[in-house]
Amino acid sequence: MTMGQTDRTQVSTRIVRIHQGIPVSGLMHRARRRINGVIDVVRLGLDCLPDGLYQPVPGLPVRKAKRAVGCRSRWVAMEPVIERLGVQSAMDVGANVGYYPIKLASRGVPTVAVESVPKYVRTTTTAVRRNQLDNVAVMELELRLDTLCLLPATDCTLMLSLWHHLVRQQGLTTAAQLVRGIWARTGKVMFFDSGENEMPESFGLPAMLPTPDAWLTEYLRETCSGGHVEHLGRHRAFDAAGLPTDRALFAVTRQSS
Repeated sequence: MTMGQTDRTQVSTRIVRIHQGIPVSGLMHRARRRINGVIDVVRLGLDCLPDGLYQPVPGLPVRKAKRAVGCRSRWVAMEPVIERLGVQSAMDVGANVGYYPIKLASRGVPTVAVESVPKYVRTTTTAVRRNQLDNVAVMELELRLDTLCLLPATDCTLMLSLWHHLVRQQGLTTAAQLVRGIWARTGKVMFFDSGENEMPESFGLPAMLPTPDAWLTEYLRETCSGGHVEHLGRHRAFDAAGLPTDRALFAVTRQSS
């Protein structure tokens, strides 16, 4: 080996040793995390236009959520039922931006967040990551009779502010079939609320007489076979025009055999 070849070999060896001394994977991981964080904030800002965030999701850099009061009061009403029944798994159908899945997961309940609107799916995924939760699965899915079979069975299911949209889009009969299908996948309790008489005729909802509370109680008794319907109070919501209203919240529990 010549003197020049020896020098080149020594230089190459030093370069290899320098590269081996740098934790490249760690640097790349930190850089990727920072870049993803910036992208998340930009994407979130775009997805919140023009109406802002609907739910007060922890961990997101958003000052105010439109339905903060109603979301929190519903959770206060539901949490004791979840505790009492020893819920160990959950699914939120129509999860919006993930408030309830994150609340459930934060108390140790593995949860599936099911949502059909892409921007809500992105926001939920971002929120799960920013809250460092590894027990939430986010599923982008439009609930229909042919996709119902894809939903898992869980102890607890949530159908909040969803039923009136199902009636509008797929009709009253199909909406009832979907409620039955979700109830069949519910092991312990299903939480339910819906738009009521404040919704416009275009939604195709039946007249809820004598009162929405009484009508929905009877509807759930008939639709959720073997379920006990418990009224959990009325909570803040908004009608189709964005005006404040309130809606009844129900817990349908499995009767012990």
